[in-house]
Amino acid sequence: MPCPRVLAALCGALLCASGLFAFSGDFCDSSQCLHGGTCLLDQDRKPPFHCLCPEGFTGLICNETERGPCFPNPCHSDAECQVIDDFHRGDVFTQYICKCPHGYTGIHCEIVCTSPLGMETGAIADSQISASSMHLGFMGLQRWAPYLARLHLTGIVNAWTSSNYDRSPWIQVNLMRKMRVTGVVTQGASRAGSAEYLKTFKVAYSTNGRKFQFIQGAGESGDKIFMGNVDNSGLKVNLFETPLEVQYVRLVPMICHRGCTLRFELLGCELNGCAEPLGLKDNTIPSKQITASSFYKTWGLSAFSWYPFYARLDNQGKFNAWTAQTNSASEWLQIDLGSQKQVTGIITQGARDFGHIQYVAAYKVAYGDDGVNWTEYRDQGAVESKFAPAPSLPRRLGAATCGTPWACRRWACCSRCAASRACPSTTASTTPIVPTAGTRARATAKGYRCAAAGPRLHPPLPPGIFNGVKLVVETPEEILFSYRGANVTLPCRYHYEPAVVSPRPVRIKWWKLSENGAPEQDVLVAIGLRHRAFGDYRGRVHLWQEREREVSLEIRDLRLEDYGRYRCEVIDGLEDESGLVELELRGVVFPYQHPQGRYQFNFHEAQWACEEQDAVVASFEQLFRAWEEGLDWCNAGWLQDASVQYPITQARHPCGGLGLAPGVRSYGPRHRRLHRYDVFCFAAALRGQVYYLEHPEKLTLAEAKEACQEDGAQIAKVGQLFAAWKFHGLDRCDAGWLADGSARYPVAHPRRNCGSLEPGVRSFGFPDPHSRKYGVYCYRPR
Repeated sequence: MPCPRVLAALCGALLCASGLFAFSGDFCDSSQCLHGGTCLLDQDRKPPFHCLCPEGFTGLICNETERGPCFPNPCHSDAECQVIDDFHRGDVFTQYICKCPHGYTGIHCEIVCTSPLGMETGAIADSQISASSMHLGFMGLQRWAPYLARLHLTGIVNAWTSSNYDRSPWIQVNLMRKMRVTGVVTQGASRAGSAEYLKTFKVAYSTNGRKFQFIQGAGESGDKIFMGNVDNSGLKVNLFETPLEVQYVRLVPMICHRGCTLRFELLGCELNGCAEPLGLKDNTIPSKQITASSFYKTWGLSAFSWYPFYARLDNQGKFNAWTAQTNSASEWLQIDLGSQKQVTGIITQGARDFGHIQYVAAYKVAYGDDGVNWTEYRDQGAVESKFAPAPSLPRRLGAATCGTPWACRRWACCSRCAASRACPSTTASTTPIVPTAGTRARATAKGYRCAAAGPRLHPPLPPGIFNGVKLVVETPEEILFSYRGANVTLPCRYHYEPAVVSPRPVRIKWWKLSENGAPEQDVLVAIGLRHRAFGDYRGRVHLWQEREREVSLEIRDLRLEDYGRYRCEVIDGLEDESGLVELELRGVVFPYQHPQGRYQFNFHEAQWACEEQDAVVASFEQLFRAWEEGLDWCNAGWLQDASVQYPITQARHPCGGLGLAPGVRSYGPRHRRLHRYDVFCFAAALRGQVYYLEHPEKLTLAEAKEACQEDGAQIAKVGQLFAAWKFHGLDRCDAGWLADGSARYPVAHPRRNCGSLEPGVRSFGFPDPHSRKYGVYCYRPR
C-alpha cells in the first residue's frame, strides 16, 4: 500500500488534471467524513474540506446512502431505468439507459412515436406502395392493387389482394427517407361478399430496398410472427419491441382467411426530429419577430386590435388571433425565425371574432432569406404555386406538410401561428404565408391561425363571376340554437349581382360537414319542386321556399346528432356558390369516467360511453361555452375531433400550474386507439321527465331498475340527469342509482348538508351494486 504522502501526491495530480475540483489535494482530518470517506482540504468551500466518499455513499460528509443513477427515475413515459456496469459500458457515458415502452423513443423515452405515417391520409403516395402481385377480378376489370391497401378505404374494390397464384406474397412501402417505424395497424376487407384478412404475418425491413431482413422475436430463435385480424373490418395494432430506423417496410402474409386481402397503416415518427414546433405557440419566437401587412381594429378601437403577435396556436382570450384589415389577396403575415431553420410543414387554426367563426380556407406559402425577396412554395415538378387547405373551425387544426423541406430560409409568413414542424439546421430563415381563402369559405381573412415557421398566406379570392354576373349565396353568420325534438329552419337565399332572371332551373344541395374525420353527409338535393332526402334525414327535411330564391332547409324532430355545420350550395349551370349555417342544440357538457377509474377510454370507447348515457362526445365549441359558464375540471377528456382537453376556471398547481391563465387546456390530437383518457359528453335538453322515485326503502341497483319499470318508466341515464338539472332545475339532496351503476344527485340550489356550495350534479362514484343501497332516478319519455 503506498504511503500517505505518495497517495496525496497521486490524488492531487489526478484531481488537478481533471479540472473538476478546486482544492489542492492536501489531506485533512479523516474524522470529518463518515463511513471511511477521505477528507481533502478546500479553502474555497464552506466547510473548507471535501469528502471523497467510498462506493455506496454520497452527500456532503458521506452521510447519505447512494441509491444509484436510477433514483429518482430519470426516464419518462413510465420507462424502466437500467443501471449499466462499468465493465459493459463501452462508449455509453451515462450510468443508465432507459428501456422505452411501446410507442416511445429518445434517450429518456420522451418522444411519442406512434403517429400514422400516411397510408390512410394519402401522405404516402400510390407510387410508394408496391407488391409481389395483385388480384384481377370480374374479367380483369377489378384491380385489387397495392395502392388500395389503405385503412378504412371504401368502395367495391377497397384493398390489396395478392394473386391466387402467388405463393409468396408481400406488400411494401417506400417511405422515401429513413424514418422511425414503431408499429403497424392492419385491417381486412370483403371481396365478393366474403370476409378476407391476414391471420398472421411477418414484417421485413430494408434501408436500400434490395436487402431485407425480418423482425426477430424477443427470446426466440426465428422470425417474429405477428397476429393479424379476426374479421374483415376490425383493426389490429401491433407495436414493435424495438423501433425500426428504415426506409422500406414489407408485410409478408403467412396465414390468410380465404384470401390475402389487406388494408394497413404504419406507425412511427420522423428520424431527425423534424416534426417539432419552432416556437410560435410557446413564445420561443418573440412577438417582435411577427409582422403583417395590416391588422384589424374591431369598431375602429385600438383597444380591440387583432395584432400579428396574437397569431399563436391555441391562444386564449377575447383577442386571440391575427386579423387582417381587409379581405383581400394582398394581405400577409410574416415570421422572422431569427436563424436558419429547416421547415417541413405548417399547422393552421381559425378563431372567433365576438362569437363569429372566421378562418382562411386556403393559403400560399412564400419564403426567403432577407425579408425582401420571396419564393412561393411549389410541389416538386409543379408549374403553379402550391395551395394548402386550412381548417374550417376556429379551434380545428389544419396541417400542411411540404414534400421537401425548404432550404436556407429564415423568414416565415403565416396567420394565427404555432411554428411548424421543423428541426434546427442551416435551412430556413424567413418565410411568409399568404392567405388565399376561396369564395366558398364563409370567412374573411380575419381570425385565422397558422403554425409554421415558414410561409406567407394570401386571403380570399373574389366570388365566381360569369359574364359580368355574380351568383351570391346568403346564410346567417350567427349560430342558430334549438332543442332536441324541435323543428328548425336553416336560412339560405341566393341572388345575382347585377340582378338578372336566370332561364335555367337551379340545383340546390344541402349537406352536413364532417366534424371528426367521418365522411360528409348528404342531406337533400333539389331541382325546382323535386327533391330527395338522404339517410336519417329522410322524412324529416324539406326545402322551405316561401319567398323567391329562398332555399332554406327545415329539419323536424331534431336529434342529438343533428348539431353541426351545414352547407347550402346553389348551382346554376357551370356556376356554383355556397354558404355555411351552424346549428347548435341547447345542452349541457359533463365529464364522464370509466367505472374502473380515470383515463380508461380510447376515443372509440369514449364515443360509445357517451351514447350509452344518452349523449354524444362534446365538440370544442360546446366545451368552450361550458367553460365560459364556469365548468372547471382537472381531468383531461376526449372531444369530438379526437383532441384531448380540459377546462380550468381557477389555475392551481395540479392542473397545469399556477402560472397559466384560466382557459381550456389542450393535449392536442391523440391516437384514437392507443391513448386513453376520460371524455366530455354533451346531452341535449329532454322531452321527457327525470324524477326521484319515492320508495319506502333504499334499493340495490337491480331493485332500482325494477322499481322504475314498475312505475312505468326506466332508470335514468347520466346525460338525462344532467339535462334535467340544467334545464328543468331538478334539485334533490338524495343520492340515487343511474343506469350506468353510478350514484349521483342534482343540486340546483346549493345549501348546507347537501354537498359543496356550488350548483351541480354530485357523484358517489360507482358503489358495489349488490351490497350498497340508494334511491333511484327514473326517466319517463313523453
